[in-house]
Amino acid sequence: MLVQIYGLTTPDDARDVDRLRPDTVGVVLDENLPTWDSVDADTARRIVSSVSHARVVALSLSTDPDRILATVRTLGPDIVHLARAQAIDEEALRRVRAAVSPAQLMLTVAVDGSGSVSAAERLAGCADYVLADTKHTETGVVGASGRTHDWAVSAAIVHALDIPVILAGGLGPENVRDAIAAVRPFGVDSETRTSLEGDRRRKDMAKVEAFIALARAG
Repeated sequence: MLVQIYGLTTPDDARDVDRLRPDTVGVVLDENLPTWDSVDADTARRIVSSVSHARVVALSLSTDPDRILATVRTLGPDIVHLARAQAIDEEALRRVRAAVSPAQLMLTVAVDGSGSVSAAERLAGCADYVLADTKHTETGVVGASGRTHDWAVSAAIVHALDIPVILAGGLGPENVRDAIAAVRPFGVDSETRTSLEGDRRRKDMAKVEAFIALARAG
C-alpha cells in the first residue's frame, strides 16, 4: 500500500514526516493561484532538500504546460502531480509527461458521479498514477477539503484502470482502513486530516504516524 502525505509547508515538518517513512510526500509550490497549502520557491526547495527517504511529489494547479514545467524545474520532483488535469487536453498532457521524464506523472480525477470513471479512463492514457479526489459540492474545488466522497465510484475507477489509483479526499487515521476495504486502491493520500487541529498548514505527527501504520495494516 503506497502511503502519501500531502501539504508539507516547513522543512521541520518535512524532516519529521520523512522519519516516519511514508512512500511519497507532497509539496505545493506557489504559482500565484489561490490555495491554502502553497509555499514560496525558497521554502519549497528547502522542504525538498529535507526529505531523504520519501519520493517527492510536486503539485501544480496550473493548466499551462509552460507554468507546469517551470514548477518542475524549481523543485526537481520524483512525481509531478497535476490537480486540474481534466482541464488540459490529452495532447498537452502527453507533451508534459514526456518533458518531465524521468519524473512520473500523477493526474487528479474529480470524483463527483459516475462520469468520473470515463474521465479517469481518459487521463489514464497520459499518466503513471491517477489520484481520485473529492470535488467540493459547494465550491467545485477538487482536493484539500477534508471531505470524503462516494467510495463506490472510486472503487469503480480502480476496477476500470490498468494503472495505479491513489485514493484521496478526507482520509485520516479514523477512516483509512474502511476506505481501503471499500476501494482497494494502490495507495492512499492524506492532507487535511493529518494536520494540526489549530493549524492546517502544519502536520500532526501522531496522526501522520497512525495514518501510515493503519494504511499499511489495512
